Amino acid sequence: VYSELDITLSVCAFMAASAGMSIANKMAVNALPLPLMLVGIQCLFTAVLVPIVAWKTVNMGSWSDKLRWFPVSILFVGMLGTSMVALQHCSLGTAVVVRLLSPVLSVAVESTFNRAKFVITPWTIVALATIIGGVALYAVFQSGLSGETIGIVFMVLNMLIGTSERLMQRFLMVENPVNMSDTGFMIYNNSVCFLAMPMLMGIFHEWGSVQAITNVTPVGWTFILWSCLCGASISYVGFRAQRRISATSFLIVANLNKLLVVAFGIIVLGEVYKPLAAIGAFVSLLGGAIYTWDRKMNAKKVQQEQQAPAKKLTEEEEPLIDEEEEV
Repeated sequence: VYSELDITLSVCAFMAASAGMSIANKMAVNALPLPLMLVGIQCLFTAVLVPIVAWKTVNMGSWSDKLRWFPVSILFVGMLGTSMVALQHCSLGTAVVVRLLSPVLSVAVESTFNRAKFVITPWTIVALATIIGGVALYAVFQSGLSGETIGIVFMVLNMLIGTSERLMQRFLMVENPVNMSDTGFMIYNNSVCFLAMPMLMGIFHEWGSVQAITNVTPVGWTFILWSCLCGASISYVGFRAQRRISATSFLIVANLNKLLVVAFGIIVLGEVYKPLAAIGAFVSLLGGAIYTWDRKMNAKKVQQEQQAPAKKLTEEEEPLIDEEEEV
């Protein structure tokens, strides 16, 4: 049984890391307009911090494991890089709304390549239709989207890479697993990402503007440090919160985080939404909540179906055990 203080602190930590990830990255890239350098700083921070605080759990596996996992790390690099570039060119509200389209892409990919395991329910269709309708409403009525085209393109690219990364990650963690721990994955992914950043900075001409780092204010460095902490801790605090609150409560908190990100953009960054565009954003958030709930309910149903045969077998065996005891 967890104390009230433990539960409260765990939920607050998850909200700070989850909502804070988008907010801190946006503020960090505003302070230092070199998105790939920022990703490199974050990855170096995580690659150094994790072995210090969790060295007992680190298992990096064999060279063969590292070689098999390497494509996932490359996709991880692309996912972080495109996300940061997108935030540089997008408002927080647009980033949240566009990202809500990721379930549509995930369903299309998983239902194509993973038909046997992916189940589409009526609520799945309702959720996806709600998301698409909300995003369409936002796109039609929100002004200034033409100035965010680069960010939206990188956001869509980010979703494509992210979906591929999750599918490959699942294959190598569940179906044909490599012998590496979660902390080992974190260290390896972030090390590869850090080593890749200098080359990517050259490709995207960031080295010519690297002197911008001298113009970062103490407040800017605070946001950069916050983004590093969020990136390093989000997995841990997410698992910690899930163990302490119900699935429904966790779902509410996760969607509240998205509302907090949008609210921060409006209150602090001065982002403006036309009424119908705001309604579209809310509708798409509602669709995302329905989709998450539907996936959780489906996973729960599958788990119950898997446990049913074992329960039935136990019940069938019990009379035999009683008979043996009577003899």
